[in-house]
Amino acid sequence: MQIFQFFSGEAVRYGGENLPSVRPGVGVQTSREPVGVVAVITPWNFPIAIAAWKLAPALAFGNTVVFKPSEETPAIAWELVKILERNGLPRGVVNMINARGAVAGPALTEKVDAISFTGSLRTGRQIASQAIPNMTRIQLEMGGKNPLVVLDDAELDVAVECAVNGAFFAAGQRCTASSRLVVMSGIYDRFVEALVTRMRSLKVGPALASDTDIGPVIHQRQLDLVQRYIQLGKDEGAELLEGGDRVEAPTPGCFIRPALMLGTNSMRINREEVFGPFASVIRASDYDEALAIANDTDYGLSSGICTSSHRLATHFRLNVKSGLTMVNLPTAGLDYHVPFGGRNGSSYGPREQGRSAVEFYTVGKTAYIGYH
Repeated sequence: MQIFQFFSGEAVRYGGENLPSVRPGVGVQTSREPVGVVAVITPWNFPIAIAAWKLAPALAFGNTVVFKPSEETPAIAWELVKILERNGLPRGVVNMINARGAVAGPALTEKVDAISFTGSLRTGRQIASQAIPNMTRIQLEMGGKNPLVVLDDAELDVAVECAVNGAFFAAGQRCTASSRLVVMSGIYDRFVEALVTRMRSLKVGPALASDTDIGPVIHQRQLDLVQRYIQLGKDEGAELLEGGDRVEAPTPGCFIRPALMLGTNSMRINREEVFGPFASVIRASDYDEALAIANDTDYGLSSGICTSSHRLATHFRLNVKSGLTMVNLPTAGLDYHVPFGGRNGSSYGPREQGRSAVEFYTVGKTAYIGYH
C-alpha cells in the first residue's frame, strides 16, 4: 500500500520544465510521456513487494502492463491484480499471464515497449539478448553476492546481528542477503564464535509461528541447491562450521538450519549466488584487503560495513563497488522512496523505485516554441 501511495503522489509531480532558449524569441518546454506497454516479470521471493514497485510507477506514469509473475507464486499475483481492479483500475490496463518464462519470454520481448525484470543473471542476459534487437527498453535486476565487512573496531553485538539478519532472515532468499562475511583478523575469532552462538539460538520452523526466526526455503529444489553448495564448498576446502542440515517441523515444508562456512573468496561458494540461509566467513588482514575482497565479485548490488571509524566508514561508502551500501546495518532492508539497483552483473538499465523510476517508465520530449 505504501508503494502505491507514494507513486500516486509522483503521478502529479513528474512533469517537465519551461526554460528560455539561448536564442532570442524561442522558448523550450520539456515533458515526459508514457513508454507504452511494459512487461513486468517478477520472482517468487517477494511476490507482492517487487510486483508493487514495478506496477505502481508503470501505472502512475500512464503505461499499460503485461504482468508475468513467477510460476511459483501465481495466487499472490492474482490477488494483487484483483485488488487493483476492485479499486477502480480499468480492465485491460494490467494484463496478467501465468506461464513459464521459457514460454512467455520470447513473446514478451517482441511485443512490448519496455521490460522490467527481476530474477537470475542467466535469465536477465537472455532477456537482454532478445530485447536489444527490437530496441526494447530494459530494466534488469539480477541478484548479488553481497559482502558485509567487519572491522576490528566494530561493536561485536552489532556486527553479529547485522550478519544474522542480512544472511539468514527470510531464509536468505533475498538478492541483498549478506552471503560473504569479510572479517578482519583482530576480531575474526571472537566474531565467528559469537555468530555461531547466535545462530544456535535461532528457531527454524513454520513461518506463521510467533516464535519462528527462519521459515522454510521455497521448495525441495532450493533446499537441494543449498546443500549442493555446502558439499561443493567442502570439496574446495571450505569448513562447514554450523548448520546446513534439514529440520523437521510440525508443518510440511523445506526447513534447513542456516549454514556457515569458512572459506576464501576464490571458492565457488563465494562467487555464485546460493539464495538460501547460507554464508561464508572470509578472513582479511586489514581494511585494504577487506575492501579489495568486497569488490572482487561479478555482482555489485549491496554491501555493508561494521565499524566505529567514521573515516573508514566514509572511505568504504565512497569506494565499494555496489549500488547500495549500509553502515552498521544489515545489507538487506530497503526504503521505497529512494533508488534501488546495483552494478556489474547485478543490474542493467535505469534504477528502480523512488523518483528514479520515472527515467524508465517515461520517455522525455523537448519542444521548441518560437514567439513572433
